Amino acid sequence: GDQFYSYLRDAFDVLYAESEHTPRMMSVGLHCRLVGRPGRLAALARFIEHTRRFDDVWYGRRIDIARHWRAAHPATAS
Repeated sequence: GDQFYSYLRDAFDVLYAESEHTPRMMSVGLHCRLVGRPGRLAALARFIEHTRRFDDVWYGRRIDIARHWRAAHPATAS
């Protein structure tokens, strides 16, 4: 699980630093055959603990992200 955790942490840290200038989004695919293994599940838990130390981090489901985008960027008539 260490490689999975390191990858997630490093990706998050880069995106969080970049978000100082423009919003960023990180998507983590959680397929049962991958994250359903004990070591990877532990890595995911460590990653969530890591991200909770930062301000302005939002955890959303796909539908939540879509609703947020739609509210923030309404369609315009053309």
